Amino acid sequence: MPRTTRRALPAPSPHDLEIANEAPGQDEDGMSAAETARYIAEFTAELAYLARQTKLDLLAYLLDMARLEAARTVQADKRKG
Repeated sequence: MPRTTRRALPAPSPHDLEIANEAPGQDEDGMSAAETARYIAEFTAELAYLARQTKLDLLAYLLDMARLEAARTVQADKRKG
């Protein structure tokens, strides 16, 4: 049985660490976790639709699960704020 090689993950650069320290709760593009979750919810809904149209049922299901989790995150953020 052939061995699979593992790729090493790159270490964060000093620039990445500066960005993370400057804007807590936001990514490098300035999006908050709630904004990111909202985008993911919308995008996965579209992808799930496409998957269903082409009879990729398992993929559609998994995308729907991702959409629901993202929507849950958005709702939790609304309750906090």
